[in-house]
Amino acid sequence: MVPVLLIALFIETRGVDRQGSRAMRRWAHVQDRVYAALGLVAFMVSLFVVAGIVPAGRPPAAIIIATLSGCMGMLYVRILQRFARDGDQRHDQVSGDR
Repeated sequence: MVPVLLIALFIETRGVDRQGSRAMRRWAHVQDRVYAALGLVAFMVSLFVVAGIVPAGRPPAAIIIATLSGCMGMLYVRILQRFARDGDQRHDQVSGDR
């Protein structure tokens, strides 16, 4: 799951509009750092459970579920932002053609 989220983040980041405001680019970088941190936490906890360093149980499962849920939620917000931006650009193109 974590690699899929990181691949989605990479693909999304490559498509970031360079014409966007400085605040939007800064927010995107903050989101990227949070994605990376959450993904790293989920991966490390999973690795420790598989290696037998941390016993499998509710706390490790809760940490993994919470971090992956946070990643999914942030990815959903990024998707909604992309739809809103693309919709605005299409609307501007249509109104500019007239």
